[in-house]
Amino acid sequence: MKKTTLRAANLLGAAVLGLHDEIKKTVEERTGHSGETSAAVTALGHQPGLSNDGLSSLLDLTHTGTVRLVDRLVADGLVEKRQSALDKRSVALFLTARGKSVRRQILADREAALAPLVSNLSDADQKSLANLLSMLLNAVAQDDVHKLRICRLCDAVACGDCPIRVEVGE
Repeated sequence: MKKTTLRAANLLGAAVLGLHDEIKKTVEERTGHSGETSAAVTALGHQPGLSNDGLSSLLDLTHTGTVRLVDRLVADGLVEKRQSALDKRSVALFLTARGKSVRRQILADREAALAPLVSNLSDADQKSLANLLSMLLNAVAQDDVHKLRICRLCDAVACGDCPIRVEVGE
């Protein structure tokens, strides 16, 4: 491996871990829960009516883990279960008004953690960074479920023309 490639890969790995840790800390403080709570709230705001199975796939959790997570979200007043219009045997998950408010706060907290890092760059550097990140996302994205998993904490409005956009299916 070329020295420049090795250095770039190492810097990328360090940056990804540092950013992951910062985002994780920020969103977990907002919800008061660790794990995939924030990702579930964000995803359900993006895809209202998602089933337990759909959420399980998106978060890469077991069925049992997803059931426990959803039960906690319901107990916290963030999510409500309704009978699915597509499959009467299934439940559809929707954010409550409180859940929608928490989702907005999660996205704002995430932006507050990341924006200062990018705002120090020139407009040209920000554009270059966005282009490079788009290429990296396309390189790492596998199937549609993996793409959704990658974007589980994304702000679809801020992203605009997502380089790995896909719609969630039941």
